[in-house]
Amino acid sequence: MLSERGYTPTVFEALGDVGGKSFTFYHGENVVEMGTCYATFSHKITNQWMRELGMPMSPLGDQRFDGDDFMKFVKSGYGPALPFQVMTYWKEKLRLERQLARPNPPQSVIDEAATPVQQWLQARQLGKIENFMLRSTTNIAYGFIDEVPTVQALRWNDMKLIVTGLLKQLKMPIEGWAEFWRRVASQLDVRLNSRVTGVERRTDGVSIDTDDGTTHAFDLLVCAIPLDEFIRMTDASDLERKVSGSVEWNGYTTTLVAVENWFDDVHVEAFRESVLPGAPRGQLLSARRDGYEADLGGTLYLTGQLSGAYSSDELQELLRSDITKHGGRPTNVILQKMWKYFAQYNPDAIRDGLLSQLEEIQGQQRTWYTGAIFSHEAVSHIVNFNAELVQKMQRTEAPVPAANTT
Repeated sequence: MLSERGYTPTVFEALGDVGGKSFTFYHGENVVEMGTCYATFSHKITNQWMRELGMPMSPLGDQRFDGDDFMKFVKSGYGPALPFQVMTYWKEKLRLERQLARPNPPQSVIDEAATPVQQWLQARQLGKIENFMLRSTTNIAYGFIDEVPTVQALRWNDMKLIVTGLLKQLKMPIEGWAEFWRRVASQLDVRLNSRVTGVERRTDGVSIDTDDGTTHAFDLLVCAIPLDEFIRMTDASDLERKVSGSVEWNGYTTTLVAVENWFDDVHVEAFRESVLPGAPRGQLLSARRDGYEADLGGTLYLTGQLSGAYSSDELQELLRSDITKHGGRPTNVILQKMWKYFAQYNPDAIRDGLLSQLEEIQGQQRTWYTGAIFSHEAVSHIVNFNAELVQKMQRTEAPVPAANTT
């Protein structure tokens, strides 16, 4: 997006490949998404890029929630009929977001944004939407609905997501998200295995030190890493420290495991007991059947757990116990990824002006910010956010043809 608008960006990537949380495990003919997985109607930009790159998508198969069809579980929620609840939810969501977008919204609106989303839904008798969010929010590690602030839950659960879920149109790139990002990055200046160790920001530019001992000069900086990690490598402002301290990063662990004698009649099995408010962390949230590989131990399943304070070994032991409890026999833990995941806003910080601070911080000290704190963990939201961010940058920081931007 920067390149299309006249900038010459350089990307410093600490790892040996692009993609970050879009991490795909390849083995034989199996393509397993350990991080980013589904695309919804909200993925408008990346879906278009995939079409342009000739990367076909495949639909997610049937889902079962707590032993039954997911939509049956959604409709079992209290309150009016589902179509009425969807329209009420959409109307109330738009109302709140429009009020928040106004200059200096009243404190009552900010307080509403800070309210736990379960409380917000219950006040509107939206029990079926509440059931939907157990799967769409907690089950994919976006927090328990009695804790997640309404502003964040509504940001993710937009109408396109709801329609995608109701119409069963979740899709995944057949060749994998990792391959998608490799193709996107192929025409860019991406420095792999280049960990940034220090950042100096001045009125006339930015200097970046990397772990190979070299220093690089640029005009502007875009920070795409977690803010708490960024402020450790630079002379951070009071506002940067305040915003960083206003969020709590959650943990999400995905594990690829081979299991015998487990479900094979649906694609995804999710478990209600693990996503209800108050459920202990570490429990198996869901499992996705992802092929078969004899030399890896049999049928492959991608599982998810909220990490909590557990170690890698403890999470593996909990996982084996839960799989056994749900009827399977685990034979091999193939790969585990422990993600720093979902920056949950502190409700008091929201009431104290966090939402406006996230806007105010942009462009200060020649630095612009993107990523989960500023939009949402999902690829769709970050990419859509970046489209608007680049426009803001162009209005404020005209590209200099002979210069570089990181």
